[in-house]
Amino acid sequence: MKVVFIHGWGFHGGVWDALIPLLEDIGVEPVLIDLGFLRGGPKGAAAIPGDALWIGHSFGVTWLLKHGTQPTRGLVSIAGFDCFHKHAPPEILPAMLEGLRRDPQAQMRQFWQICGLGDEGPGGALDTGTLRGGLQWLASWDTEAERCSLGAPILALASKDDPIVREPMTEAIWGEGEADLRWRDSGGHMLPLTQAEWCAEQISDFISGLEK
Repeated sequence: MKVVFIHGWGFHGGVWDALIPLLEDIGVEPVLIDLGFLRGGPKGAAAIPGDALWIGHSFGVTWLLKHGTQPTRGLVSIAGFDCFHKHAPPEILPAMLEGLRRDPQAQMRQFWQICGLGDEGPGGALDTGTLRGGLQWLASWDTEAERCSLGAPILALASKDDPIVREPMTEAIWGEGEADLRWRDSGGHMLPLTQAEWCAEQISDFISGLEK
C-alpha cells in the first residue's frame, strides 16, 4: 500500500525516521512530501499518488485535507488538526510571525523546545519565507468541511501532554465525529519520534481494518 507521509510546520521528513522502518513489514510503500520549511531533510516526492493512505503530523494533516488527491484509502492524524486558528489562543501566530521577523533562529529554537526536540530541532537550514507562509496558512486555512466530507476512515493519534495541540483542541476536532481517536498519556507533540512503536501499532491495526 502506498502511504503518503507529510510533516508539520517547522519540520521536514526526518520526523518519520523512527516510524517508517516499523511499518515496512506490513507492506507500506512510503511517499514523503516536503513542504520546504527546512533545507537538508529527506528528498520529497513530486506528487501525491492517488488512492493512497495519508499520514500527517500536526499541520501536515491540514495540508493533506486541503491538497490531497482523492480518493484516499484513509487518513491518519498524528497530533494533527483540521484548523489551528479556531482553537488556539489568538496571540500565538502573530507573536511567532514577529519572532521570525526579529530573529528566525531564536524563534525556531523556542518552538522546537516546546515541541520537545531541544535547541537544534530536526536539523537543516531555515527557509524563512516558507516558514512565514506556513504561519499565514495556519492563520487562515480551515479544512473542517474537507474532513467531514472525506468519505474515508480516519484514525487520530494524540497525546494528553501535547503542548501544541492540547487535549480540548483534539477532542473538539476528532472526538465527536467518525474518527477513531486513540490517546497516549505522554509523548508530547512529537509522537512519531517519541512514541514510534505505539504509533506503528495503531497504524498497523488501522491498515489491517482497511484491507478486510
